[in-house]
Amino acid sequence: MKDDFKKSLALKVKALRESSSLTQEELADKCDVSWRTISNLERGLVVPDLSMLVKISRIFNVKIDDMLSLDLDETKSHSRLEREQFLIEKIRGANDKVLDYLLDQLILLFKYFN
Repeated sequence: MKDDFKKSLALKVKALRESSSLTQEELADKCDVSWRTISNLERGLVVPDLSMLVKISRIFNVKIDDMLSLDLDETKSHSRLEREQFLIEKIRGANDKVLDYLLDQLILLFKYFN
């Protein structure tokens, strides 16, 4: 369970950082930690303390509950989970016009492939 939590949190932080076009160094500066701490967090080697978790959630405008949720599906590969998280974060950051366009395109894709 603890390893699943670390893995889930690592994927979420990395996807949030990358979708915001931040480097590990830039995120580290915003969190008042070293880039090594961010690197270790993204590799699932450490779990941030509560104050750092709050900073990360505020930087990326996400709920702490979403950061802490353990919604990993063990049947999915690591790369699939990374891609899903990347898409979720891109969608969250999209303006209404882009979101409407994406929705239209997804509906067409699902009609075609289903």
